[in-house]
Amino acid sequence: MCRMLSFMTVEPLLGYEVEELIDALALMASRGRTLKGGGMGHPHGWGMVAFRSGRLILYVREVEAAWKRSFYQRFRADLAVVHARAASVGEVSFENTHPFEYRGWFLAHNGSVKVRSDKALGSTDTEAMLIELVDSSWPLTPESLAESIRGIREKVDSSMTFLLTSGEELYALKGAVKHPDYFNLYLLREERGVLLASQPWEQQVFTGEWKELDNWTLYRFYRDGGGGIKVESLSL
Repeated sequence: MCRMLSFMTVEPLLGYEVEELIDALALMASRGRTLKGGGMGHPHGWGMVAFRSGRLILYVREVEAAWKRSFYQRFRADLAVVHARAASVGEVSFENTHPFEYRGWFLAHNGSVKVRSDKALGSTDTEAMLIELVDSSWPLTPESLAESIRGIREKVDSSMTFLLTSGEELYALKGAVKHPDYFNLYLLREERGVLLASQPWEQQVFTGEWKELDNWTLYRFYRDGGGGIKVESLSL
């Protein structure tokens, strides 16, 4: 069970703005919602992937809890996915820390699915799910990804809620079969871009109103070439 967030912006966020969002993820990890209630519920590592103009600029994973992280470098980015883990499948290790990468796609996940893969480097269901999603969707398009999700849906134990990116586009899915109020994703959309998170919070980087994503709807965020970010959705 995990907490995660992502942003995609027209112009790169400033270093202190990115840092504020990472700090928000750390706070979610230490004090945010858990299925059992209470805090300190997501201590089993954290990770982040970040891009600027479609180029990978940072990929970091640490076994330490997000609020104890050693990474504090400031940088600018216009797309990032950040994740804090509470281990459910697979031991606490670097290889099992999100986001996972496969064939140029990065995935962060909240939930559990009954999927395994011989190609996986670690022992998590999330990495195995990423491999199956990408291989069965290749070359990945919104339609092929939606079809792959439908194929995995019957294997979902609790949720396949995820954030998926190549650096050029961002996919978001709330896919909960249990506890939809926990395995959740919220969207805040404004002129400068979009912010997605496991739970809403008051912050200064983005302004606007949080909206809960529809369950089992695949959202795709992409740049329209005219200086804006577009969103399209596919019902599953």
